[in-house]
Amino acid sequence: MPRLFFSVLLVFLVYGRASAVPPLADYAALPDVDLVTLSPSGRLMALRQTSGGSDNVVVYDLLERRYVTGVDVSEVDPRQLMFTNDEHLLLVAGSTQRSMYVRSAFDYSAAFSLDLSTGEVTRLLRRAKDLYPYQSGLGRVIGASEDGNHIYMPAYESEKNAQNPRYSVFRVELDSNRTRKVRNGSVDTIDWFVDADGRPLVREDYDNQDELHQIWVTDGNKRRLVYEHAGGLPRISPVGLTPDRQALIVAGYSDAGRRTFFKLDLDDGEMSGPILDREGKSAYRVLVDVNRVVHGVEFAGFKPEYEFFDPELNKRINSIQSRLPQTSARLQSYSANFSDLAIHVSGGWHSGASLLFRKGADEPEMIATDRETITSDFVAPTSIIQYEAGDGLTIPALVTAYDAVMEEGNAPLVVMPHGGPESHDKFHFDWLAQYFASRNYVVLQPQFRGSDGFGWDFREAGRGEWGGKMQTDLDDGVDHLVQLGKVDPDRVCIVGASYGGYAALAASVQSEGRYHCAASVNGLSDLRRMLSDRSRDFGRDHWVIRYWETLYGTDRYDKETIDALSPAKMADRVDIPVLLIHGKDDTVVPIEQSRVMHKALRRADKDVTFIQLKGEDHWLSYGDTRLAALGAISEFVERHIGAGEQ
Repeated sequence: MPRLFFSVLLVFLVYGRASAVPPLADYAALPDVDLVTLSPSGRLMALRQTSGGSDNVVVYDLLERRYVTGVDVSEVDPRQLMFTNDEHLLLVAGSTQRSMYVRSAFDYSAAFSLDLSTGEVTRLLRRAKDLYPYQSGLGRVIGASEDGNHIYMPAYESEKNAQNPRYSVFRVELDSNRTRKVRNGSVDTIDWFVDADGRPLVREDYDNQDELHQIWVTDGNKRRLVYEHAGGLPRISPVGLTPDRQALIVAGYSDAGRRTFFKLDLDDGEMSGPILDREGKSAYRVLVDVNRVVHGVEFAGFKPEYEFFDPELNKRINSIQSRLPQTSARLQSYSANFSDLAIHVSGGWHSGASLLFRKGADEPEMIATDRETITSDFVAPTSIIQYEAGDGLTIPALVTAYDAVMEEGNAPLVVMPHGGPESHDKFHFDWLAQYFASRNYVVLQPQFRGSDGFGWDFREAGRGEWGGKMQTDLDDGVDHLVQLGKVDPDRVCIVGASYGGYAALAASVQSEGRYHCAASVNGLSDLRRMLSDRSRDFGRDHWVIRYWETLYGTDRYDKETIDALSPAKMADRVDIPVLLIHGKDDTVVPIEQSRVMHKALRRADKDVTFIQLKGEDHWLSYGDTRLAALGAISEFVERHIGAGEQ
């Protein structure tokens, strides 16, 4: 390791060194610190601390090295922190809400402003008139005034809470919380972008019934159409603006099938690009400021890679990443001019830490560690591998295990398919994978066809392959490790969440002796019921329904085909023990999906355990319930394929 990083590395290696394998609770615990955020000036830093049983957002002055203020957020659950200037910090929080007027629970968010001089917290948009009461995303911020004292927030509003609300824009004064509507949207409006003064500049509409996608430039009460596409799902997705506000940055696909970004000229509607493109890499997200001005791109893949408009910034990021080998070094936050960078390091040899890189400084500064009790001694190596599927397609995967366990061979295996399914695992400290590795298991995370981040063709290869080749890609990964002599074919369990939970249940139906237990967390089991629920929530003509039908390779009226993909309809074929875990407040995959599976398995007299997590959402966001989930999964896996502790 270069000398530049010696002092930081020393802290990594010696802090809180433990003498025994950390207990289960340490792996299940939420990170001690997260949501690290720098102010535009780089002077202030905010973060969330959950260690010691507390849950606080705290703000520090980095120049004077002093505590500024803090607030208890245990009742708020912040999911994003955002400075508008050195006087105000925004907290975007979320929770699950229910109403007697709405059949389904829904994710509700709200934004709060923390006055850094007084420590006072104010909930924003509370004074807005005619807000539609049953909406998620109420905490979105799309821009701020130049001085940072006013922000712009979109929200659904309608007179007397009528149906078909409009998505309009409100201006909020942070000091007084005075709020006024500055631009009317329509029932088809789905997004807004603001100009350099914070005023709404671009409006995006999508008409689900007519399948009409439009982008408008707004000027007062006037608007001018600059883009239109009719028929099917939208081909492009606006994500930000160029620094001069002369063009919109939109996500799309290159001729080579990679997800990338283009410029949509706001004057003549001409499309150009790709921009910030890199051969062989699909774009993952854009890096934007509070006004959604795009400065760079992060590429998809196991480890983050970046491309900026500024070539000097490219060199700087590449230099930092090259000096942190065998880890994932992710850009966590940055000042307005990118002079100060917060980099999160995870995986390889560390359970997670945030470092501050100041331009021109000789060494980085340690901000905080994620998990003080899990030292580098107990971070199992993660390897990137590839194997061949039955039809010859190359499948990338992650394998997490101690070297000694791999060398000895014949170890128990936990297969962990990811959710999405159009998602992918990251090379980082995965708390569930690391827990099992710490107990002498090998953990396989296959990036089955249909995963994103590996090109258009790879993602599209998963369309219509639920329960088909997406499933056999997992089996082929198991066979690969068995053939290498690394794992015991008689001790294999599959554990997944969301789509991964579906894959685990599908494996229980068609395992043919390959798996010996299956655990599903917030997983799907009845695809026809899921489509019906979504149709009820969004409407039969909504693009969400067409998207899921495309993934399934069927439609909701083709009962025979879709039921053949649903584990709950084939419970009599399950031949291994099954564990079901589901959050009662899951708004992504309703808990009824696990209840239906549980009922079907009980009726078929199968070995099934069902645990319902009160107050938990789709992502296991809360410490107590996450601990309960890991405890149940650990006991279940150990009972059926146990490895024993080190």
